[in-house]
Amino acid sequence: MKRLAVVVGLVLGLSVLAGCADKARSDKGGGATPVVEGIETAEVEYSYVKDLYETAGTVRAVRRSSVSARVMGVVRTIHVKEGQRVRKGDVLVEISSPDIEAKARAAGKAVEEAEKVLDMAIEEKRLADATFERFRGLYDGKAVSGQEFDEVKARKELALLRYEQALKGLERAKAMSDEALSFLEYTFVRSPIDGTVAQKRIDVGSMATPGTPLLIVEGREYLVEVPVDESMTGRIREGVDVLLSIDSLGVKADGKVSTVVRQVDPVTRTFTVKIRPGGEIEGLRGGLFARAAFPMAERPRLLVPAGAVVKRGQLRGVYVVDGDGMVSLRFVSLGRVRGDKVEILSGLATGERIVVSGTERVVGGGLTAQRQGRPLGSAVTD
Repeated sequence: MKRLAVVVGLVLGLSVLAGCADKARSDKGGGATPVVEGIETAEVEYSYVKDLYETAGTVRAVRRSSVSARVMGVVRTIHVKEGQRVRKGDVLVEISSPDIEAKARAAGKAVEEAEKVLDMAIEEKRLADATFERFRGLYDGKAVSGQEFDEVKARKELALLRYEQALKGLERAKAMSDEALSFLEYTFVRSPIDGTVAQKRIDVGSMATPGTPLLIVEGREYLVEVPVDESMTGRIREGVDVLLSIDSLGVKADGKVSTVVRQVDPVTRTFTVKIRPGGEIEGLRGGLFARAAFPMAERPRLLVPAGAVVKRGQLRGVYVVDGDGMVSLRFVSLGRVRGDKVEILSGLATGERIVVSGTERVVGGGLTAQRQGRPLGSAVTD
C-alpha cells in the first residue's frame, strides 16, 4: 500500500509540472515580440587603417647647462627660482668673496696712483721739452755754453724716460685691475643660455667651490627620447611623422623624428629615437613622461563607432541584427581606440549588421522595423 501511494504521488506531481510547462509555452507563444524603434544600423566592414608602433619615453632639453661657481665663497644672494625663465647673461647667483673684493679695491687704487704718476711725468716732460727748445736757441746764438746745453738735454731725456716708465706703470696697474675685476666678475654667476631654471642645488649661506653645480638651466628647445625595439630597425627613419602624447599636460601634438641612434642597448635590446615636437607646447619641460606612436603599414581592421559598444559589468558588447531583424547582444573583444571608433578584435565578422545609434532603446530579443537589404549604415527605423 505504501509503495502504491508513492507511485500515485509521483504521477500527480509530474502531471502538475507538465501542466505548468504547457502553460508557460502557451504564454510565450501567445505574447507579442517587442519592436525596437528609433535606432540606426550599419553593416560591419573592413577599414584600412595604419598600424601604430607605440612606446613611451622622456622629454629632454636640447641644451642642458650645469651652472657652477668659478671662485670659492659664500652664496650671498640667489636671484632666481625653479621654473623661472632667464636670458643669457642674467645674474643668477651672487657669491661673497672678501679676498677677491679686497684685491679688486687695491687694484683700483693702484690704477689711480699710476694715473697721478703719469700726470706728473707728463708735466715734467712738457717742462723739460720747453726748456730744451729755449736753450737750443740760446746755444745756437752762442749765449750758453755747451755744458749747460748738455745738462738741459739730459734733463729732457730723463723726463722722457720717466714718462715712458709712468706710462708702462699705468698699463701694468690697469692689467692687474682687469685681472682683479675678472675674478670679481666671477662672483656674479650668470646664465650661459636663454632658458628655464630647472633645478636649484644650493641655498643662501652655503659655501660655493669651483666646479660645484649651483643651478641647472635648460634651453627652450626640447626633444622626446624614446626607446624602440630592435625589431623596428630600418623601419623608423629621420623625418618620419610621429604622434606625441604628454599625459601630464593633457597635450597631443605632432612630432618628427630628428635623430635615430644606431647603437642598440645590449641589455634592453632597444635603440633610442629622438623626436622634435612641432610648435611650442606650453608647460613643456625636461623629465616629463611622453608617449610616441609611429605610423606603420596599413592593415584591414573591423571598426565600429564607439557609441555602438555597450557595457555589461566588465564585459563589452554590441547589438547584432540578424537577417530576420531580431536584435541580440553579443560580447566582443575590443582593441585600440581610433578617433571616434574602436577596433573589434573578436566576436564580430564583416557583413554583420549592428546597432550604431539608439542602443539605449534596444530590447534584447526584439525585432527592428528594418529588414536586411536597406542601404548600409544609412537606414533609420521609425
